[in-house]
Amino acid sequence: MARKPATLRDIAKLAGVGVSTVSYVLNGDEGRVSPGTKEQILAAARELNYRPNAIARSMAKQKTATIGLIITELQNPLFVPVTEGVEEVLRLEGYHIVLASTYDLQSEINAIELLRAQQVDGFILMSLSVHLPSDHLAQLDADDVPFVVINRDLEAGLFNQIHFDDRGAGRTATQHLIDLGHRRIATISGVRESTAEYDRRRSAIERHQGWQDALESSGSPSGEDWVFAGNYTYEGGYRAAQQLVAQARNSPQPPTGVFIASDMMAIGALRGFFEAGLRIPQDLAVTTIGDPPYAAYTIPPLTTLSLPVVEAGRVAARLLIDWLKFGKPAQSQQVLLDFELIIRASCGASLKT
Repeated sequence: MARKPATLRDIAKLAGVGVSTVSYVLNGDEGRVSPGTKEQILAAARELNYRPNAIARSMAKQKTATIGLIITELQNPLFVPVTEGVEEVLRLEGYHIVLASTYDLQSEINAIELLRAQQVDGFILMSLSVHLPSDHLAQLDADDVPFVVINRDLEAGLFNQIHFDDRGAGRTATQHLIDLGHRRIATISGVRESTAEYDRRRSAIERHQGWQDALESSGSPSGEDWVFAGNYTYEGGYRAAQQLVAQARNSPQPPTGVFIASDMMAIGALRGFFEAGLRIPQDLAVTTIGDPPYAAYTIPPLTTLSLPVVEAGRVAARLLIDWLKFGKPAQSQQVLLDFELIIRASCGASLKT
C-alpha cells in the first residue's frame, strides 16, 4: 500500500513545533525562527520525504513561479536562443517557463488568455518587428500584469520594450565593406513597403537606412539603383541575387559588394551567386545580419552582425523579475541592444591582410 504524502502537521509532530512554525520555514519566512529550530524542521522534512504541493502553495501565495514566454516563428533559429537567456535568469530566481508559439495576432491573444487562466506570474513576448494592434497588451498593462516585449514595432515609451539597433547594424555591415575599399555597394532588403500593414518590418526599414547612412557618410554613390527585395526568405534572397547578377552584367560599373539584410536571404543569395558563376568574395563581397550557427559553415562562411538575442532574453527576464519583486516601474523601460560584427571569409577581409 502506497504511503500517504507527508503533511505540515506530520513534520510539526516529528520536530516538536507548531504547524505555523513549519509553514514559516518551508515557505521561506524563516526569519521568525531560530537557526536550531529551522534545522530541526528541515531534518524532519527530509526524514519524512516531504514534497510541497505546488498547486496549494501557488493558491496560498497567489503566485505560480511560472512565466509565459510567447514567441512567433519558433522555427526561426534566431528566436530559439532568447529562451536560453530567459531561462538562465529565471532559473536562478526559482521561476519556470511555459512556452507558447504563435503565428499571428489572434493566436498571440489566445495564448495570453490561456496562460492567464493558468495564472502565470508574467509574460515575455518575442516577435517579428512588425506593427500590430496592441490593445491586448494595453489590457495587460491596465490589469498590472508584468510583461516585457522584445522586438515589436510599438510606439516609443509604451510598455517595457527591448529593441535591437538595426539601423546601427546596417550601417556597420556596410561600413565594413567601405573600409575594405568598396564604393559601389548593393543591398538585398527585407519588406520595407507593403499593402499588407502587418508585413512591413521595422528592422528591414532601419537596416536599409543604416546602409544609406554608411554610403552617404563615406561619399559613396547612393546605390538606389542597386536595391533588391528579398523579403527575409531563402527564396527571396535567391531571386534577388539573380536580379542583381542580371543587372550587373549590363552595367559598366557593377557593385563590388552587397549588404544582405538577413541571414536567411544571404543563404539564398549565395546559391544564386554560385549558379551565376560569381566568386564570393573575389567578385562580390558579402555582409549580412543574423549569425545563426550555420553562418560559420556556409561556403564561404558569412561575415555577419550577430543579433544579441540571448542577451535580450536575459534583460527581459531581469526587467520582469524586478517588476515582480519591487512592483510596476514608474516609467516603462526602453532598452536598445547593439550587434557584434563577426568577420569571416565572405567579405574578403582575409584577402586584404
